[in-house]
Amino acid sequence: MDRDRLKDIQTADLSDSQVNEDFVHWLKTKGPSYLLVVMVVIVGYLFYIRYQSSQAQHQGEAWIAFAEARVSGLPASFEDIAASYGEIGALRQLGLLGAADGYLKAVVLNQTLGSDANNTDSLTQEDRTFYLQKADALYAEVVSDDDSNATNTLFAVGGLSGRAAVAEANGDIESARKYYESIITRAGAQYPALATQAQSRIDSLESLSASIELPSEAEITARTNQVLKRDPKLIDSDIDSLIAPR
Repeated sequence: MDRDRLKDIQTADLSDSQVNEDFVHWLKTKGPSYLLVVMVVIVGYLFYIRYQSSQAQHQGEAWIAFAEARVSGLPASFEDIAASYGEIGALRQLGLLGAADGYLKAVVLNQTLGSDANNTDSLTQEDRTFYLQKADALYAEVVSDDDSNATNTLFAVGGLSGRAAVAEANGDIESARKYYESIITRAGAQYPALATQAQSRIDSLESLSASIELPSEAEITARTNQVLKRDPKLIDSDIDSLIAPR
């Protein structure tokens, strides 16, 4: 029994030794290759985690910048958003529309950009022309970016509405009509209310195209110098009724 047990122990030792030798041989021949693969996977994973973190940080910075642009209201800030963060969500369209709206608002208020309550400089004709051209160009970019996808409908309508407003400001009624008709075509099936609104604006264009006759300088002078004649009898009767005893 002792000899058999000793024989089994020696056999087990030889087997373990053979396994160890095979493992050492595997480490020397194939181990470095597998280790390199593992290291590449780990490095790739760490790079992916870092990339996701940087993307999240970049997106956070973009939306913070957009919020700051809305507070300032300056078109240049919105244009920077569209240029710097245009690949994030809808920031390109939002930036372009925000900048265009800022230029158009300045024209409507007849104030230069950056004016406040203490400094309300009126627009010169050159400023007005420049603001309208900038607004129209920015609105046109939004329209040109439209790929007819349902998710871009509101942006396309915003761009077309802006171009129509600029056309109205320039007195180009026919161009405004075409932009409103494009809104009906683009949004009619998805947003019927927007199509109805565009149609109502088309109907109101006739009042804008009607010519307004202003009085001549001579007529204004004549009306200013006109003396209304009063009937003295009526005035006397009114006075008598006031002083008559009761």
